[in-house]
Formats: sequence, structure tokens, C-alpha cells
Amino acid sequence: MKLTKFVFVVLLTGAAVLAQGPPPRGGGFGRGMAGRPGGGFGPRGHKLVTGAPYSADMNLTRTQTLPDGNVIQHTTTGKVARDAEGRTYSMETSTGGPLGQTGTVTRISIFDPVAGYSYELNPATKTAVRRAVHVPSAGANAKSFASDRPANPNAVKADLGAKFVNNVNAQGTSTTRTIPAGQMGNVKPIVSTSETWYSPELQTVVSAKFSDPRAGESVFALTNIQKAADGSLFQVPSDYTVKDAPQGGRGGFGRPGPPPQE
Repeated sequence: MKLTKFVFVVLLTGAAVLAQGPPPRGGGFGRGMAGRPGGGFGPRGHKLVTGAPYSADMNLTRTQTLPDGNVIQHTTTGKVARDAEGRTYSMETSTGGPLGQTGTVTRISIFDPVAGYSYELNPATKTAVRRAVHVPSAGANAKSFASDRPANPNAVKADLGAKFVNNVNAQGTSTTRTIPAGQMGNVKPIVSTSETWYSPELQTVVSAKFSDPRAGESVFALTNIQKAADGSLFQVPSDYTVKDAPQGGRGGFGRPGPPPQE
């Protein structure tokens, strides 16, 4: 159960990451993530993207088939957007899984690098928690906790070339990772695969698939992609009450997230 919940949170976090920034270094949904700037706007170590506005619908579906044939499915749908100055917006509605055990749960996050704040919005209570964030200059890379890690000798990457994906040009990369037999008590090798399609123009991932025998298969996609964004998305609605996060809480360029996948 703990493993299932951990993997679900990693994949959900990865959905926001994929929808907002450059492709994760390792190719998987959680690989290379050290945090979710602004509550869901890409990992540390990835540049602040400006001059590439867009908006899109987002969908993440995770399907796990149990040994007895039973199937568990979790879905996350929503909307993501970025304006020309690097502000980002993420609205996620989760059904099933740890975040939606009592029904659907909606989370809204806004990251404003111009003002230097991130906001976590609660639609149920119409409240927003504001945090000051450190913002790197556009195009500059913040330090990544994963940047100094040696390359995984059990990961094999392949270039899939370029193709039109969800109405945008994208470049594909596949990664196959193998956990050797005996490394974690496993009798046989454990093989996981990922496939990522990245748009250089929008500087974001538009489609991805991740498969692991321990967690099942997850499929991510951006659809209805528009190369513009409604400016009102990046503002806290006037009927919300804004509260500052407690001093000494989680700060910096994003919240601490789950550890990266191996």
C-alpha cells in the first residue's frame, strides 16, 4: 500500500512537471524532480521559461492490473497554462488514489515569477496560501539535487525522432531501466519503460507514457493546445481570501517533493 501511494504521488507530481517545463532528465514521470515550484510548475534544475505562452487540457491516467485480474484506475484531469513572462497555472482534479479517496479533489496552483510568489488555491474554501519564492533568471538553471548524480548504468535511452503530436511538432525519447536481479530482493530483473514527446517550440512535454510492473501503466497527454493563455488564470480570484504561509515553512523555489525514481 505504501508503495502504491508513493508511486501515485510521484506520477501526479510528474504530470504537473511535464506540463510546465523541459523534459525530466531521466525520461520518467518522477525522475530528476526535487520539488514543484509554485506548487506544480516544474522541478528544480529546470529553467524558467519565458516567451513561449500556451494553454492546454491535461489528462493523466494510471492503470494497475493486480495478479487476480482486478484493475485499479486513477485519473487526473485539468488545465495548465503559461504566459509570456513565465507565470504558470495548474488546475488538477483527481479521482481515486490517495488524493481522491472520498471523491474528486481539485487543486489549483499559480506561480508568479514576476511578483515572486506562488499560490495554492482551495476552491472549496475560496482561500489561497501565498509563499515567497526564489526565482532564477529566465533561461538560467537552478541547482538540481539530481544534477550531481552519476548516470544510471542500467538505463538505456533512445531517440525516437520527431513527429506531430497533439497538433504540435515534438521530439521523442524512450528510456528503459532495469533493476538487476537481487538488487532489492527481486528474483528476476525488473524492467520499466518510459516514452516522452517534447515540444521545442512550447518547451514542454505534450505526451508521455510510463510502464512499471510494480505500479502499472501511466499515460499523460496535453490536448486542445493553444499558443496563448488567458491572463486571468494567473491572478487569484477577487473572492478568495489570501493568507501568507507560516514563517519557517517550506519555501525556496518550490515545495519539497517526492524523491526521484530510480
